[in-house]
Amino acid sequence: MRTISYVLLLAFFTVSCASKPKNDFSYERINDNTDRMLDEGSQLNLLHIKDIPQFEHTKELVAPGFLFSLHHPSDEKLQGRYRVTTDGILRLPYGIVIDTEGMTFTDLKAKVLNAFKNFFQKGVQDISFRLLRKEYYVEVRGLVKNSGHYLVERNESIDKVIDKAGGIKGNLQEDFFIVSLKQMDKSYSISLNQYFENSVFSSAFTWTGRDTLFVNLLNDEGLEDNVPTVSVIGGVQNPGKALYHERANLFYYLGKSGGVIPNVGYKEAYIFRNTVSGLKKIQFDLTDPSTIPVIKPNDVIMLNGEKRTAMDKIFERATQVGAIISAIAILILAF
Repeated sequence: MRTISYVLLLAFFTVSCASKPKNDFSYERINDNTDRMLDEGSQLNLLHIKDIPQFEHTKELVAPGFLFSLHHPSDEKLQGRYRVTTDGILRLPYGIVIDTEGMTFTDLKAKVLNAFKNFFQKGVQDISFRLLRKEYYVEVRGLVKNSGHYLVERNESIDKVIDKAGGIKGNLQEDFFIVSLKQMDKSYSISLNQYFENSVFSSAFTWTGRDTLFVNLLNDEGLEDNVPTVSVIGGVQNPGKALYHERANLFYYLGKSGGVIPNVGYKEAYIFRNTVSGLKKIQFDLTDPSTIPVIKPNDVIMLNGEKRTAMDKIFERATQVGAIISAIAILILAF
């Protein structure tokens, strides 16, 4: 769905002083929708957040980032801490290299002790190999201040992961960001703006140690298809886009845009909507709930910022012209 240009909207917009809005097609109104909303409950429906995989099968597996200790009472080389690298390799003294992928701790411990048998004729059972900390590597790239690999907890929130990379480069209040994730054999994306507006997703992610997180801007071409928005382009303090929420009404989006400006035309409010039969214009009265539409994804809201009638403007202009003529007459008489 292509973004509607302001020029096209202005071509559709015609100033009218009719007391009752007239529309050329039926639309759902706030009053029509009230009972249905009460029946369905008040939980906010977060759109276009993909089903986030939980990777339950990895819960008992060793992962890149895990920290282990190795100790033998008579060998100083075997007294230290060792971490699984980002590629899943555990490197130990005496040139021992173990690929940990798919291993449990029990599997890994057996592999480690067996590897050291070649270096001890006896006493290998005295080697202590322990798991100290379960941490997971996540590679963070894109529009962050410090790209790199960072250690996180298994269910650490995505905002904290991004904070470890110095935070995003940009302003969530002005732009729309998308996070693309690659976790093992899964690839998916989420809207970062939607994530920050819904705390229920704060612990929804499960890190595996083989994760890549890429932060990028969601451009206008892909915005409507991936993250539904609502645009407010007239009659408000801060025109622009806001995330679409299924339960939010017109006044929510006006509030997100800084509120209405003085002298707004309450009876001359419009919504432009793409339908299967083309672009439609809905006129409504901001003071009459029976005419206010239910907001749909990618609607464009436009309020008339000038509530004076044509006659008011003509009278004001005539007054200004009269004042100028009077001033000229006074100057002539003075000379």
